[in-house]
Amino acid sequence: MQIIRLIYASIARPGLSYEDLAGILSSASEHNARTGVSGILCYSSGAFLQALEGKRPVVNQLYNRILNDRRHRECEILVCEGIEVRSFIEWSMKMVRWDEAHAPQRRALVLRHSGSELFEPWTMSAGQAHGFLKDLAEMERLGDLKGITGINRVPLAG
Repeated sequence: MQIIRLIYASIARPGLSYEDLAGILSSASEHNARTGVSGILCYSSGAFLQALEGKRPVVNQLYNRILNDRRHRECEILVCEGIEVRSFIEWSMKMVRWDEAHAPQRRALVLRHSGSELFEPWTMSAGQAHGFLKDLAEMERLGDLKGITGINRVPLAG
């Protein structure tokens, strides 16, 4: 069965709290670990950018659940494609809360992948969004960013 990567952007509902973000991380980590989905989610300035990787029917079903989640709106798929290799295999869900947007390395990362210093993921192309999330994941692996993190291993069998 084909493995796909789906990357989407959305806008958080006004008043989204830290507890809401922690709830997203907890439920996503548990669900994704059970279903073999890996991924990363970046949240900043009221915007989400998320990559989901897994078997096509599982990722499609998950995205349909995400569309009905009232914690955000205006979901827009930036890319959905078959892949040979996962980019975020070690995380059932990794969340990075990126509120300190003025840090030089963060500004540089957004600028490198979008041409803007503002985190506006819906303006990114498919390649820019994937590149941004891959670089963000690498920074997390190296411990260069602080944020909400969920590290649950994704089962490789299945």
